[in-house]
Amino acid sequence: MNEEMSFDHIISELSGHGDGMIGHTECKKYLRHSHPALGVDWIADHDFEKGWVHAVRGISISDPVFAGHFFDAAMYPGTNLTQDINQIATLMFTAMTGPLNGDFTAFKEIKANYGHPIPPGCVLDFAVWALDKGEGKNMRVKMEGRVRDFKHYDQPNKYGLTFKPCIEVESIILRANPKVYDGIWI
Repeated sequence: MNEEMSFDHIISELSGHGDGMIGHTECKKYLRHSHPALGVDWIADHDFEKGWVHAVRGISISDPVFAGHFFDAAMYPGTNLTQDINQIATLMFTAMTGPLNGDFTAFKEIKANYGHPIPPGCVLDFAVWALDKGEGKNMRVKMEGRVRDFKHYDQPNKYGLTFKPCIEVESIILRANPKVYDGIWI
């Protein structure tokens, strides 16, 4: 479906020409998460028909996670970063396949790579795109997040280093009915 898509294509070429912004409150209509587990700030632009989303997340020192991660050099945890980007995929999947109606979403597979730490004060741009529409019960997705205005993805820093995106993920998201997990207390 969207094998040719990339972070750069979505952020630089598609975003601003899609179906528009989705604010924080409206994002919650697609997700079962609530504060403090909700990691989607807002959708900058999207096209659910074509299967892509550009989302934005601000990393604030007031986030409770920074109380313990770490006192000498605060870093946003990779587990939280993965949860944030997965929620964007969940939002897109739910929007593309219809209301959950008692089902829930889960990730069957998550292959994540991390490129660098994220200190508080950063603004992250996320691009999420569907690789296929699946059968309505599952979907393969690719996701990437980068710190806005961090020039060292392309240009070396003073030590000659460049960095990979803060997160790159390929996943399979699925829709399931709690009844199929008989024996697990969901």
